[in-house]
Amino acid sequence: MLAGTVACKPNGKPLPPGPDYTDSGWTEAGRTKWYEATQGSRLMPFEWFNALEQADSERPFRDDANLESFRFLTRKDALPAGFAVDKQSDEGFTFSKLRWYEGQPKDEPWIGLNCSACHTAQLSYQGQTHVVDGGPSLLDFQSFIEALDRSLTATRTDPAKFDRFAKKVLKSDTPANRVMLTQALDALIKWQATIDRMNNGGEAQAPIRYGFARLDAFGHIFNKVALLADAPGQTANRSDAPVSYPFLWDIYRQDRLQWNGIVSSGRIGLGGDRYVDFGAIGRNAGEVIGVFGDVIVRPVPKMGGFPSSLNVTNLDWLEVQLRHAKAPKWPESFNDAAITPAQRQTMVASGRDLFDQLNCEACHITPPAGDSVYKVAMTPLQPSGAQAVNNTDPWMACNALTYTAKTGRLQGRKDGYISGTPLPPEAPLATMLATTVKGALLAKWKEIAEIVATTFIGVRLPPEIELAIEDEDEARLEKCFRANVPATGNAVPPFAYKGRPLDGIWATAPFLHNGSVPSLFDLMRAPADRPKTFQLGTREYDVVNVGYRQDAAAPGNSFRFDTSLRGNSNSGHVYGVDKLNDDQRRALVEYLKTL
Repeated sequence: MLAGTVACKPNGKPLPPGPDYTDSGWTEAGRTKWYEATQGSRLMPFEWFNALEQADSERPFRDDANLESFRFLTRKDALPAGFAVDKQSDEGFTFSKLRWYEGQPKDEPWIGLNCSACHTAQLSYQGQTHVVDGGPSLLDFQSFIEALDRSLTATRTDPAKFDRFAKKVLKSDTPANRVMLTQALDALIKWQATIDRMNNGGEAQAPIRYGFARLDAFGHIFNKVALLADAPGQTANRSDAPVSYPFLWDIYRQDRLQWNGIVSSGRIGLGGDRYVDFGAIGRNAGEVIGVFGDVIVRPVPKMGGFPSSLNVTNLDWLEVQLRHAKAPKWPESFNDAAITPAQRQTMVASGRDLFDQLNCEACHITPPAGDSVYKVAMTPLQPSGAQAVNNTDPWMACNALTYTAKTGRLQGRKDGYISGTPLPPEAPLATMLATTVKGALLAKWKEIAEIVATTFIGVRLPPEIELAIEDEDEARLEKCFRANVPATGNAVPPFAYKGRPLDGIWATAPFLHNGSVPSLFDLMRAPADRPKTFQLGTREYDVVNVGYRQDAAAPGNSFRFDTSLRGNSNSGHVYGVDKLNDDQRRALVEYLKTL
């Protein structure tokens, strides 16, 4: 049965309509593999995941209702989109080499996440569900991990829970195996607690609540790399700059990746229209390392790369799949019935004129025809002056520039792994990430590692500057601003954000890089007039303002986004929209729906 069609029960009454998958250009088989293919992410043993109970009840943790509460996209008779089973030998692995029963094989399956968990959107309007492949998820990753950790701890400390758990996961329920299971459970709980404390900046509590639709991915990846370096007394950097999950259509053609453009794109031609996108593989390898990938960082002088759980074959396949992803078109069923087709046509024409007058395409470049890589616009953050009014929240970009850690096992390793400068006792985490990725790829795919070593993460880090500023954050911001002046030797300013293309923009709420503006209409207002707080969590769509419904009554709205908190600023991106009246804003929004 085609998605979106209406089937009937035996009594003749219609079943609720199934989800409508927007025309992504994918086959059903390709979509299924996108949801299920492992990238080498290893969160916990698969049998443990199946047996784990929720912390406060006997209900399964993997129950669809529980996973839906974090806004995973659940599927009938299958794991939610993005949950992938990883089955490979754990020989030499670190945290994911656990033994909990005698005679256990080395390739015990584990469960992890792949990119579709964060990059699949689901919208609801008038009873119909629309799934947008490659769109930003509403996933509350932070709350999911915290709930999982609570469940693991409850399983360990509650004798009744542990008994039920042991009976399900042990092939042979013997006293010796229960001892092994206890030790393995303790090891995973300790590892998770260590990661959590690193992401919290060394504190017990998270520095900021991300809520739905956001994650400080760089913060989590950086801290994971710092842990893998295995340095005593390792630095813990706060993961306190959450950003929206970016949409993925056309991303394979952009020359700079990530919100701050820190990753370079690059391809190896294989003849005709075939190529290997090593820049994308490097980016995705970094993502896997940050999201439950296992890497053995070997100290100098050991060569041959870093053994890891990365599944390079699937990383390449997933990127090939993304080449076929198309920006979603505005559904006709979403049109506001209060506006006639003639009125809509007039508004679109007026909005197109405003788009040109405001010179929006100077930053938001329309992807050119064809399949070639094109240059995206990078907008530097300004310390003062007329352009500073357009600065959006700076912390994601500044953290990426200024966070450092002890290099540990990486000390003395060349920053390009094969070539470059040996890493000192402490180094920028962006450099440590690049070195770790290159080492992991060298062990997996030697043909591309050397090229990756010279192109992945092309960022010029700011020089060490002595600043007479007492406040640490103010000093770091000053250092980041100075990194842009001058930007000689680097065409891309390091303290900047990418102007993403606007095709399919209607399906990517909330807006700005940190998700601080709930709708396109609100983004067209002066920063002072944008919502100071709003509700998040619902999948119910507001077709007039173009975003998710903000009212507390909308089903699923349970997180209050507060723009006054550090990292949550909704300022910037003015560019003349503050001078528009509401009719002009409506017209501009109507035009943006057509892109």
